[in-house]
Amino acid sequence: MGRQFVLGLGLVEDEDRLVVVRNRWPIGDVWSLPGGQLEVGESLTDCVVREVQEETGLLVAPVELAYVLDTHNLIHDQHFLVHVFSCRLVAGPLRVPENDEYVVDCRWVKRDEVARYITWPTYRDPLLAYLAGHERRYWLDRDGYRPELGKGPDPREREE
Repeated sequence: MGRQFVLGLGLVEDEDRLVVVRNRWPIGDVWSLPGGQLEVGESLTDCVVREVQEETGLLVAPVELAYVLDTHNLIHDQHFLVHVFSCRLVAGPLRVPENDEYVVDCRWVKRDEVARYITWPTYRDPLLAYLAGHERRYWLDRDGYRPELGKGPDPREREE
């Protein structure tokens, strides 16, 4: 039986930089925006605030829904509904969480360098379009995980 995941991610910007995190997942290392799975009874904006703080130490305030990514992993029978919110930085120094099962790094990167970090097209392309000012707010990828086609973690990203 397939699984469905509802996620909230934070697009945290400060002038010409934004925050990315490196997750160590079973399928490989993946750079992404900070965020995670919605908990029962939690609003999407509360999810974003909680997840960004857990993964980066930053306190943020979601400003607007930037875009929604509706993607499917046919290999593992999974469906991801990802809500990305533009966030205002409120407080806190950026820090890598201690004893986190997945997040192994976080950093500020320049806007024009984000594609060097977020390489998975399913997640990279909507973000780059949003940053460039495109109006599209809904992105559908019915086959978002296909490593042999370059849709997945870049094996060169793994750092021990």
